[in-house]
Amino acid sequence: MKRVRAFRAVEGNCLDATSAAHLLSRVGFGGTPEEIQRLVDVPVDQAVAWLLDAAEAAEPPQPPAWVRSPWVNTERRFADTPREESAENHRNTRRRYASEMNDLRSWWLGQMIASETPLREVMTLFWHGHFTSANDKVGISQAMYEQNATLRRHALGNFRTLLGDITRDAAMMMYLDLEDSDAQQPNENYARELFELFTLGIGHYTERDIQETARALTGWTLDVPPGVAKPDRPTEPGTPRNFSRDGLHPTFVPDRHDDGEKTIFGQSGRFGLEDVLDLVVSREETALHLATRLIDFFGVSDPEGTLRPRLAAAFRESEFEIRPVLLALFTAPECYDESSRGTLIKSPVRLLVGACRQLRLEVEPTPSLAELTAAMGQALFDPPNVKGWPGGRAWIGSGTLAVRYQLADALLESRIPAGLEPIGFDRFLLVPRDPSQMQERMERMEQAMADRSTERNKDGIKTRFDADSLFPDGPPESPVALVDAMLDRLIVTSVRETTRKGLIRACQTAPAADRPAVVARLILASPEFQMA
Repeated sequence: MKRVRAFRAVEGNCLDATSAAHLLSRVGFGGTPEEIQRLVDVPVDQAVAWLLDAAEAAEPPQPPAWVRSPWVNTERRFADTPREESAENHRNTRRRYASEMNDLRSWWLGQMIASETPLREVMTLFWHGHFTSANDKVGISQAMYEQNATLRRHALGNFRTLLGDITRDAAMMMYLDLEDSDAQQPNENYARELFELFTLGIGHYTERDIQETARALTGWTLDVPPGVAKPDRPTEPGTPRNFSRDGLHPTFVPDRHDDGEKTIFGQSGRFGLEDVLDLVVSREETALHLATRLIDFFGVSDPEGTLRPRLAAAFRESEFEIRPVLLALFTAPECYDESSRGTLIKSPVRLLVGACRQLRLEVEPTPSLAELTAAMGQALFDPPNVKGWPGGRAWIGSGTLAVRYQLADALLESRIPAGLEPIGFDRFLLVPRDPSQMQERMERMEQAMADRSTERNKDGIKTRFDADSLFPDGPPESPVALVDAMLDRLIVTSVRETTRKGLIRACQTAPAADRPAVVARLILASPEFQMA
């Protein structure tokens, strides 16, 4: 009997059904029975190579319709802009950005649900949590889209190239304050996170290294692309960046750069951005740090501590190509060890996207669908802080678990769970001198929140479950056979015998036409479905 599974090693270096299901649950969002069957009896290195080839060959998706080239700052404030006009431009632009971010979140979920090469989307999600930027600070929808495109373009490419492009990425430059860092006032935020989170890890650099690196990174700012004319109107001195920025194109201004000698990691020179990136990538700790992040993200057990240095060696030997490291990770014996199987708590995005893909749901991505992952703790484009999402057990809390259990109702009945709207936000409002104006301001803020909620939920959840797409010849008549078929489709880990018996009892008492949906709903709410 297959339901209470006994995991086996990869026999003869070929995948069996459970190993193939395990692999697809990690490199993608879970495999369908058909996808699993295609990998059965295939040598594991060949199967992984197929998946990597497909991901590398994937064409980038079309951008959302609102993405423009070049981007134009519609809240630009000039010295002769009347105050009321400036305020109206600001309000209109912020409303538009909020609407575009709702669209961007649902757009990306749609790509993940529909993609024929889910590994590229999974790796884009990995880098999104590694090279964190958050819209709550950046606040420009197009900048967040462009960062997503950069992460997807280099998701399986060369880490050094990705590091260079993400350092000059508009959203990153805004998020970690590189945009205004100059020789007179070098900002250390990006230098600090470059070492602590993006490359070396804590303990492998000094405060002096950070200070000197901040000097080396000065001179980069954002401007219009080459050849594009800027507005020929003066700006008041001291105008905030949101109202004075002309473009999102990374631009080096030599006069703003500190060209003096710096000493970083004991080496001295007149370093600039490229020199810093070469120095940090050449450090052995960078390869070890990235290996650790990948092992954690994909939930691979490394009890002997030998996988980490092997992956780090693959990084260094390939001059930081990402594909060889993924090949080494997904073909490693540790990846298929019992301690690695069924032990990864699915992130909210993995949970939702996996359910949609494995149940072959007809999905029209909407902002309300994206709101489900936010309510479970993973708001795309808004990680909680610069460290990204911690993952693991942190995904499970009293509030997020309730939404996880309601996911089945949301996806199978297009029902928005109650309690998704936050009960409050952090606000940073200046207190007006006239107290009566504060009430007016609060009412305006509350109205804006209500308008944004209405905008976000106006389309609702548009998903449809069709049992015929799972069983073209009709679902099994036997409750036992139906339950086993659905478990085969949806569950990658072991299933408790009590769970299976409960599913069979529920199936027996349901009308025949409703049984596939009843079983699907119960499985999606089970603890076993929460694990990959």
